[in-house]
Amino acid sequence: MKHKLKTWFIFVTCIVALMAVTFATYAWFTINRKVSTSTATARTGEESLELQISSNGGSDFKNSSPAKIQQVNKTDLNWLMPVSTADLKSFVYSPVTIDGMAKSFELVSDESNYYHGRIYLCAKGEGMPEGSKVDLYLDESRGILGNDVDEMLLNAARLGLSFDNGSSGNVILRLSDKSNPNNQQVYNTVINGEVLGDDQVLSYGRNGVKAAKDPSSLVDDYLISFGDNTAEVPDKPLLEMEIGRIYQLDIYFYLEGCDPDCSDSISFDVADIHLAFYGMLSKEGR
Repeated sequence: MKHKLKTWFIFVTCIVALMAVTFATYAWFTINRKVSTSTATARTGEESLELQISSNGGSDFKNSSPAKIQQVNKTDLNWLMPVSTADLKSFVYSPVTIDGMAKSFELVSDESNYYHGRIYLCAKGEGMPEGSKVDLYLDESRGILGNDVDEMLLNAARLGLSFDNGSSGNVILRLSDKSNPNNQQVYNTVINGEVLGDDQVLSYGRNGVKAAKDPSSLVDDYLISFGDNTAEVPDKPLLEMEIGRIYQLDIYFYLEGCDPDCSDSISFDVADIHLAFYGMLSKEGR
């Protein structure tokens, strides 16, 4: 449940990603994508907050100029295949299907089957007490799902956000709360003779691949929304940021192969996705 607050608080907004992606799918998908970024900031009174962004960390942080998301993948990514993950660390894929069913799986070792990009974020403050912190949310004010989005494609998509290689938190987001029509869904992931159902994904461990509960949350759970002089704030932030600390943010965009919406029904679709962050002072230090 979200709670409403008057918008008198210090705030800062940062638009960090605009992805134009084109998909073509087969049984278990493909993607072309362009990525660019821009930022915006806001100040109030003698105290100020500024959410800064950098492509490489170090000293090149910006508060208003675009900063490119650096692709981390080592391979030339023109086509991606469906994958499954429970933790954004181990991704698995099915190299073949038998009679339309995916029964054998391998660990993705070179990140060739999904998009992986990276940026750095830092909340800078002036006149703020030592120990002050900022809660980080997603911002829907400019339309987080963009203007040209195929809804059926988003039903199967996942957006993974990993802060500091997971040590500061991992979040996997579903970009839609809807499902495709029954005749355009497939249940074709088989583990130990059992067909996986809704809300299941694959994890990888010492004993190989096994079924796991889908850890994803609906993107709305982290979206801050605005009304007349009010803000509707989610109960839980993506991250609680220390002012002045640099955070590495790894961005994963993929189709969850175990999702029944990941089928040939989402072929040659285009989606532009706007990923925006909103920071709000959550704790004033002393």
